[in-house]
Amino acid sequence: MSQKSNHNQKTKFLVYARLPKAGLGNMLLVWSRAVLFAHINRFPVVSPDWGKFVIGPYLRGERDKRYYGHLFSKKIYVSKFNYYLAILKKDTYIHNNPVISPIELSNLESQQSDFYLFIFNQLPHWSDFFVDLKTHQPIIKERLLASIRPSVLEAISNRSAPQIGIHIRMGDFRVLKSEDDFSKLGGVRTPFSWFIKVIDAIREIAGYDVPVTIFSDGHDHELSQLLTLSQVSRSSTASALSDMLTLSKSKLLITSSGSTFSYWASYLGKCPTISHPAHFHASVFSPDITQSVFEGGFDPDCMQAPDLLVRNIKSVFEH
Repeated sequence: MSQKSNHNQKTKFLVYARLPKAGLGNMLLVWSRAVLFAHINRFPVVSPDWGKFVIGPYLRGERDKRYYGHLFSKKIYVSKFNYYLAILKKDTYIHNNPVISPIELSNLESQQSDFYLFIFNQLPHWSDFFVDLKTHQPIIKERLLASIRPSVLEAISNRSAPQIGIHIRMGDFRVLKSEDDFSKLGGVRTPFSWFIKVIDAIREIAGYDVPVTIFSDGHDHELSQLLTLSQVSRSSTASALSDMLTLSKSKLLITSSGSTFSYWASYLGKCPTISHPAHFHASVFSPDITQSVFEGGFDPDCMQAPDLLVRNIKSVFEH
């Protein structure tokens, strides 16, 4: 662990998450790395900017406008004034996207600075979004909940936990064309046919029509193929943050391929999670969780349900 006592008392250390103009899932990937780095090194975190205006969702008519500033509190952060002060000082030592590990302050002595500013502004590679976060889920979740306004948390606590929760990402994901190979493309909508087959497979194992709740940024008419199924309903949407945390409470979660929103719900909830095998790249769970909780690809068209998934389904959906 780093030791601040090695430095002059006037020395200040700051961590800042420069969030992207993107959806909540991608914002959280940058935020979480900054928060974890700060926690490991006992550095203060500058209040992040959750309220970025993005024109794309308005032009595309999306339900989620990707503005989240009203959902978060600043109480666990230091004022952004400190960030601007550090930026203006000529001798500030700035380190972009440092390795998430304890900092040896003795290695910084040669900089002779009063300010040390660590900025996080990059997304991890898509092949393993949670590469640095898997074993630190408790602290990340605790910091996230502490960042949310109490009124928002109270409203979330009053929402029912889904039995089967499905996230269907639409928005800026394009419709898969008949000539497209889904396994080789990113940024496309996961086929409804796959969701339907997975629901049928789960219900067959459970032995009854387990209720399904859909969380989506799409419109009702776009989801009609699923909403007409037995015991399938749509969750009322309060906010992307509320949906993510409610979805994380699912007894079983079905994700949208390529959606970091889906992955965050799985990560926070540690619930059994089914993804399309063509786009399952890396676990979001720590190794100890994957021993007892299924997380992976499953396509009823070409594979049998993995034994762990079958055990999880029979366990959580006892009838």
